[in-house]
Amino acid sequence: MTSNTQRTQPRASPRSHRLRVWPALTAAVLLEAGCHILDVTNPDIVMPPSLNGSAALPTIRAGAIGDFAIGYSGSGAQGSGGTTEGQILLSGMLADELINTETFPDRILADARQPQIESATLQTVFRNLHRARRSAEVAVQKFRQFADTTVDAGLSEMLSLAGFTYVFFAENYCSGVPFSAVNDDGTFTFGGPLTTQQMLDTAVVRFDQALVAAAALDTSGSTAAIRAPKVTLRRNRISLASVGKARALLDEDRIAAADSAVSNVLTSFNYLIQHDLNTTRQQNGVFNGMFKFKRYGVPDSSEGLVGLPWRTVPDPRTPVFRRILNTPTGPKPENGFDGVTPQYNQSRYMDEKASVTLATGAEARLISAEAALQRGASDTMLILLNALRASPPTYFLNAGATIPAMTALAAPVGSTAAVDLLFTERARWLWLTSHRLGDLRRLERQYGRPDNQVFPTGPYFKSGLQYGTAVNYPVPIDELNNPNFRQCLDRLP
Repeated sequence: MTSNTQRTQPRASPRSHRLRVWPALTAAVLLEAGCHILDVTNPDIVMPPSLNGSAALPTIRAGAIGDFAIGYSGSGAQGSGGTTEGQILLSGMLADELINTETFPDRILADARQPQIESATLQTVFRNLHRARRSAEVAVQKFRQFADTTVDAGLSEMLSLAGFTYVFFAENYCSGVPFSAVNDDGTFTFGGPLTTQQMLDTAVVRFDQALVAAAALDTSGSTAAIRAPKVTLRRNRISLASVGKARALLDEDRIAAADSAVSNVLTSFNYLIQHDLNTTRQQNGVFNGMFKFKRYGVPDSSEGLVGLPWRTVPDPRTPVFRRILNTPTGPKPENGFDGVTPQYNQSRYMDEKASVTLATGAEARLISAEAALQRGASDTMLILLNALRASPPTYFLNAGATIPAMTALAAPVGSTAAVDLLFTERARWLWLTSHRLGDLRRLERQYGRPDNQVFPTGPYFKSGLQYGTAVNYPVPIDELNNPNFRQCLDRLP
């Protein structure tokens, strides 16, 4: 583990029960910088009175991170009840990263740009993201109440995770998402809808609060050995909040401010959400949804779809493969769960315990490259992009991997070709991390691209469907129980 890596890894002893924290904190056992922060060996249920006091903070933090992992990268739960998916799979399917390879109508309709509010799958994923948000915000309250915030870095971390949930809602859902709260007694305090701008503004506030909390961390000590880990921890918390804030600012088309926010983030920085084999809840849902359950595959623009040639243009940042299976009639290429659609798998996450990046220094460099694009500084943009290619961060690629440098742009920096280059680089580096749908929407909203040059249109490849016009997901039907909510305010990019 490098000094710039933040790892969160659910883990429990073989004798332990999975801990459940009522109402919204499901605890997992995590690994931070090589140290166990929680080993659950006793109660199965922890009620709210048990969560008061500094001794409960590791449990609360673990629960918030575990809930965030479910909302972000999903799980390995068996069956098709929807708990496998997180925002990565859902957003990738509506974008051009993934394609449906199974038979469930709600996922097929989502892939065909016709997501339905009645979908149980979409409802579960939406609930999981709200659970992650509420878990992080409850954790913030507890850390403010019980922690020595000059020593404990949990407050800054929880504020950042809360901020990322608002970013995901803004990037992946319609304008008008309602935000409610679950009380300790199980009742609801119904919230009103927020516009996309308000969701992003709220995210920025959370990240700003995280930066303040990180800056307050004490880095003193009598020796360098005592000071160094404190300095590293504070820097990593600042970097996590800085990358999150810059992402929200980028979505708001505040590119200069986004560039400034990440100016001090090291390229080697990364914050990982880790998975393991202890329970199906803790497994990597992206791997399971594709490789194990065969419900999602990797598409390609050579099939007539608008998007990138993920398969036909090999790139080590976006590794794709198709298995050859031994069958009674001989070797055959693998198809998806539907038995018909070719099953092309990703190999960025090669097993159930593969970690997933949430925020990275590479993203910081890509934001700065886009700022250069906006300024008309083509040389600076290419320098930044080629620097990443020359030294691929090891959290994405194995040491020694090589990516050829790009030559100078023949077209003006503000041209379609220049924008395509920048967004292609973002797509390759940030593949399967729930960035692509937000970027496609930005191509329409901020760069004026027509919809038929960004998303597929015309006949869908199966079920006799036509592609719809959705560029985001609707709020599921459950929210009609909220008296403050009626419907999406708009479905614009």
